[in-house]
Amino acid sequence: MDRGERVELVDLHTPGVEKRFPQVNIEQAMRSMQAVDTSGGVYGGVDAWARIGMELPGWNLAAWVLRVPGVHFVAGKFYAWVARNRYRWNQEACADGSCALHVEPAKGKGEAGTKEAGR
Repeated sequence: MDRGERVELVDLHTPGVEKRFPQVNIEQAMRSMQAVDTSGGVYGGVDAWARIGMELPGWNLAAWVLRVPGVHFVAGKFYAWVARNRYRWNQEACADGSCALHVEPAKGKGEAGTKEAGR
């Protein structure tokens, strides 16, 4: 969709990414997608999607809709839910157990459940 190559996708785990994008909080980036504009501004989650949409031809309307206050709130909740569950839904990529640190253990009957910390 980006024939003009306006958006560069960079994996958070790429060597040198912290040096290239020092303004990106790595812990926050582990929880939600981050977008950095040409002036160094950082956008996260739904705001990142909206910012990227503004750069892509044909996506301006969708990006604008994401910025409408009520829509932005609902889209933010939905994005957060998807972000929290993305490792559960991508079982094939996580077959080696590499996603285990990012998945909250299921709560059993009578158990409080604990959340794993770290990466």
